[in-house]
Amino acid sequence: MLHGLDSRCAACGAPRFLLAGPNVSLAGQPSRVGGIAASIAGGGVLVMGLSFSAGLFFLLQALFTSAVGLAFALPLAAVTAFFGTLLMLGGRRLRLSGVARRERVQLDAVKALVEHRKGPINALEVSRALDIPEPQVDGLLMQLARERATDVTVDVDAQGHVVYDFEGEQRRWRVLEEEVEAEEAEAESEAARRQRR
Repeated sequence: MLHGLDSRCAACGAPRFLLAGPNVSLAGQPSRVGGIAASIAGGGVLVMGLSFSAGLFFLLQALFTSAVGLAFALPLAAVTAFFGTLLMLGGRRLRLSGVARRERVQLDAVKALVEHRKGPINALEVSRALDIPEPQVDGLLMQLARERATDVTVDVDAQGHVVYDFEGEQRRWRVLEEEVEAEEAEAESEAARRQRR
């Protein structure tokens, strides 16, 4: 997490070096901004180039024949359409790669927070810790729960928040084993008392 120039671990909140790892706050931001800029530039190239091409066609058609106007305007329009489309498509791909990078870093941060927490956690807590909107965090927790479907228990707390417990299955078996061991120890001690009598 980055708050001003203060960089902290997303999982435990400990201070960390600014460039020690990917930052949840800035992940994918350069690609998204660059993609938007490239798309805007592509749109500008298309509008300006095609307008200039049309203007050139009408000017040359007025001065000479329409064949001369087409001879100059069509290649210019084709080059403009080619480069404008490349810029728009490249900008879109760059923007999508930035979004994918941001989602990967956020999912890794949620995983780290869950592993650090080692207990039940809800989307509101993760949202506050990582400064990510709660609906987006809920989607990340659901994605993580799908990846680890056998290790997750999902419940609803008293306030109506969905609570994920990524060690729930292990904890449940551990509790059951402890209960069985306690019952076996009690049965053995009971049997030992009966033998003494």
